[in-house]
Amino acid sequence: MLRYLEPRTDVPAKDDWSTGLILQELGMVRHALSTVALVSLAGLVGCLFLPMVAGNIAAIVVLSLLLLMGAVGPVMHRVETLPVRRGLLEEPWRRSPATVVDNPGVKYATYVRLADGTVLESFDVELPDMVHEFGEIFLCGPNDRGKAVVRVAGLAETANAKVVSPEGVVPREPGERYELGRPLDEPAVRKAFSGLVAGTHAALGAVIPAVIGAVIVLMSLWPVAPAGLVVGGLVVVLSLLMLPSTIELGRWYRDAVKGMRAAQTWTPVPVTLFPWQPGTLVSGLATMPGGRLALVQFVDPNLHVVANIADTGTMWIAGVHEDVIAVGVPRVPVLTIAAVQPDSDTPREAPVPWIQRLRQPDFSGLPR
Repeated sequence: MLRYLEPRTDVPAKDDWSTGLILQELGMVRHALSTVALVSLAGLVGCLFLPMVAGNIAAIVVLSLLLLMGAVGPVMHRVETLPVRRGLLEEPWRRSPATVVDNPGVKYATYVRLADGTVLESFDVELPDMVHEFGEIFLCGPNDRGKAVVRVAGLAETANAKVVSPEGVVPREPGERYELGRPLDEPAVRKAFSGLVAGTHAALGAVIPAVIGAVIVLMSLWPVAPAGLVVGGLVVVLSLLMLPSTIELGRWYRDAVKGMRAAQTWTPVPVTLFPWQPGTLVSGLATMPGGRLALVQFVDPNLHVVANIADTGTMWIAGVHEDVIAVGVPRVPVLTIAAVQPDSDTPREAPVPWIQRLRQPDFSGLPR
């Protein structure tokens, strides 16, 4: 039976483990980006006392871009955690039948009509497709100001919403439903597959910054620019440290892409996840087709995929190539990759270098 991640409806939303996982992930992103912003700001202040030569100016440009990127973290966190401050998560999630409607006068918002006729406006881009797929949403609220927070089955994320007037909204023509079959025949999976293809070029994430850093260092040699030498040197060193990890990760993704393109069906297998510890990969013991046990390690874990596995006890394989599998959730736009070690029940070694783990979400909130 096809099952999806769903929030608990018998406890306050803040006590639901998957909601806690979402909030925990938001906090980690805010902390990481805030650190980047503070370090970049300190560097920029130091640059103000240096001569405005080519190398120092290049360092200022790089630090300004990093500051801008880092500043997104606190802003995003404040917006995404509005339901906490509004007290909406003090009540349980409740399931409600829902349909997608359109407002011809508004281009970028999403509108959902609940069973009681209430219309909610949100800006979550995945919401329309998922509401159409499942015909329902989970929500807390609305409160006395018309604010609410919504979720859909299969995704470990929340979306802010508000009550709007139903005037002017019109029913949306239902899209085509796809039966469970070849994974890449599903529009939602094809959308996620583009991310899998992008992962094959993971090495560029280290090569391009290394080249930029080297250029800044060269620009800083004459006239001598201390800021350019420091910033460019750090970029080069950090990029070179990441390069072996990204090369290996790109290889995993290429194998997963090959397997998925050849896959003709989804393959569900039961999985028991091991307790997760910081600094380790998400791992589990899977019963592969034919009853063969295998150790599965998620080398680049996706919060949505891992949460679905933890909630349902099932891993959906969308393709196998040698010791790499593509893992997703049917009809949901999420995919990731995993390494398989047949006839093994304990991790022997990490499939990727340690530095790759720095990108891993915190999975300490997974149920045990």
